[in-house]
Order: sequence, then C-alpha cells, then structure tokens
Amino acid sequence: MDNEKFIVPSATFTEKPDEYELKVSLPGVGKNDAELHMEGRTLSLKTHAKYQNPAGFRQVVAEFDRVNYAMSVDLPEMADPSALSAKLEAGVLTVNVKKRPETKAKRIEIG
Repeated sequence: MDNEKFIVPSATFTEKPDEYELKVSLPGVGKNDAELHMEGRTLSLKTHAKYQNPAGFRQVVAEFDRVNYAMSVDLPEMADPSALSAKLEAGVLTVNVKKRPETKAKRIEIG
C-alpha cells in the first residue's frame, strides 16, 4: 500500500445559516470504500478503490481507472465537530456540520 496514489476530489464547501455543508464528488466509490476522520477541526477523507469482477466475468476492456481519493478540510471555528453527519449517494459524499449554538446569529428585540 506504500505505492498507492491519491487524487484530490472535486468538492464544494458552503455555509448555511445553521450549518456547513461539504459535497465531494466520488464517482465509483461505495460506502465501504470511504473513510472519514475528524481530528481537532480537521476533517479528512480517504477512499480505496476496490473493484472485483462479478463471479464468472472477465474484464476485457477498461476505459477508466478506479482511483483513490484523499483530502482534508479545516472546519471554521464556528463549526461543532460533535454535530457531524455524512451520507454517500450516487457518487456524491455530503457532510453536514452544525454550527455551535453560541455562534449563531440572534435577533435581539429592542424594547
């Protein structure tokens, strides 16, 4: 595994009123092929391509390679690393991180 090569995937990081959302393009990656880790404020992603031909089939031509992806994102100070959720559907990993309650904007009534 020392010779593994990794590609940084395409990603979009957006801020919403109550959370941050990270969308990462991971074509051909299944849920069991991806690892997501949080250390401090750094969110790290690593995938490993694991494709096997179905029983009884032999690959004749390959038009694209299965690739490994890796990336890290430093979350903003307002993010709450303990309030994180992730899902992988149709080759897109979506990670949502809630903002810490004390950092959210509040409307103050004027008396």
